[in-house]
Amino acid sequence: MTSSPALSTTQHPTMHTQVDGLSYRPERISVIAALSHIRSARKSPKNVDAVNVYAFTSRDGIPLHVVYIHHTPGRWHGVKDVIDVCEIPTAALTDL
Repeated sequence: MTSSPALSTTQHPTMHTQVDGLSYRPERISVIAALSHIRSARKSPKNVDAVNVYAFTSRDGIPLHVVYIHHTPGRWHGVKDVIDVCEIPTAALTDL
């Protein structure tokens, strides 16, 4: 693991959720939880219509993998549109 201060403070993945246009506070999650969520979304084509993974570099110069998950309408009762975005530091993936 590197001792870079920028990397050590952003080592955990962050989940951003938007429901019907309302954004919720970002939530820190574990790498295992992020990977499990992505794996589950990929195995649920009936409930998820898009799982896209992008490689980026953050504004701080930290390599990231950003995962966009769009859930299908009707997945949850009374909710029309749900989007999850996971920001996963690449170093967190390679530290596994």
